[in-house]
Amino acid sequence: MSTSDTAADFGEHAARIELARCLDVCLDCRRCVDLCGVFSEAIDLVGSLGHAESGLLTPLEQDRILSLCSHCDQCRDDCPHRPGVGEAAVDLPAAVEGVAAAVHRSGRTGWRSAFVVRALASDGAMRWARRFRGPLNRLLRGREGGVSRRALSMLIGVTSDRPVPRIADQSFTDWFGLREPAIDAVAPSVLVVPTCLIDQFAPEIGQATVTTLEGCGVRCVPSGVICCGGGLLESGQVDRFLRVAETNLALLSEGDCADPIVVLQPGCAEVLRSDYPRVLGQRAAAVASRVRGAFEHLDARSSMEAPGDGPSLPDVVGVISSPRAAATGEEDLLIARLEGRGVRVVRIPSGPVGESSAALLSTRDTAESAPGPAEVADDVPLVGLSVLVNGALERRLGRAVEPAQNLLPALFPAVADP
Repeated sequence: MSTSDTAADFGEHAARIELARCLDVCLDCRRCVDLCGVFSEAIDLVGSLGHAESGLLTPLEQDRILSLCSHCDQCRDDCPHRPGVGEAAVDLPAAVEGVAAAVHRSGRTGWRSAFVVRALASDGAMRWARRFRGPLNRLLRGREGGVSRRALSMLIGVTSDRPVPRIADQSFTDWFGLREPAIDAVAPSVLVVPTCLIDQFAPEIGQATVTTLEGCGVRCVPSGVICCGGGLLESGQVDRFLRVAETNLALLSEGDCADPIVVLQPGCAEVLRSDYPRVLGQRAAAVASRVRGAFEHLDARSSMEAPGDGPSLPDVVGVISSPRAAATGEEDLLIARLEGRGVRVVRIPSGPVGESSAALLSTRDTAESAPGPAEVADDVPLVGLSVLVNGALERRLGRAVEPAQNLLPALFPAVADP
């Protein structure tokens, strides 16, 4: 064994010891036991060992627990044992990232496990992919677990066992660059971060958001940032994440700009708002304080009144819950808006479905038994805020799940409050 391999293995060993230490504190506390599948799986596995400590879990058993982490950071936000608050200084998300980084450094996962999220974080790679979107989309349209999907998995590593989005004919960035601004240049402005998933796979979400923002008197300016890099961090590619984050931080800090930064996917907003300051330090705090979700920014500007000639809303809407949308508050704002307009909302749990670009590398959909919307009739629309969660739930429920952003024109008046 080479010296570098020995060092990598030692690093992974130390990372797994820290993970076990954090899990032991968590399982004694159990404040977050109902928060996500990480804790229930850990309880079951440790219980199967006869109340042994988490340190006796094998790496494979630890990885079963880690596969359920949605990287939403909710357990970090309210932890009574977190650094600076409790003596145990538990940071479970950081421990999860530490194991992923150590495994990646070891080189055992292979290049395919890194390719997809690297490509999504690279403008050049995505321009190349767009040239070949026809054959790529034909492979992506194949049946989950089928021959074409397995072939694509062997080729570039994208999971063959969960629905994945198709590359759009026109990216959000291209659409934005070709359009005529619909609002005066003196209007209050925001910097828009589309995110790689919306830019390449779901540009209609960005188009609906920008149109609604402009209807509410907000001028949208491209930030120059496409990918937040969160998938790189989640998959253990820390060095690449740091390079992407440094570039993005420079773009978002240019000049004396203090405009709000509107991020079009909740998970990516969480990365910019929480992970950048944690990893890059205090110099990222000023940028993080400017980050908003689209619903958050619109909610602060618009009244609850329905526009007189705006689109109508259904009587009942099923809202697909996602951990990251819940963590950022975007989900609660969506539901509050719907209920404020007299719509009955049924929350539908998604389970531990990965919702960053790193989730495209694995199924990350182990909660097949999660309850479905039994109380929601077939003609009631289902909506969700996350591109990847929506796709996974469509398969599980056998019903279409529309982007919640499609409701923006009906939820927010066309004229902003002064």
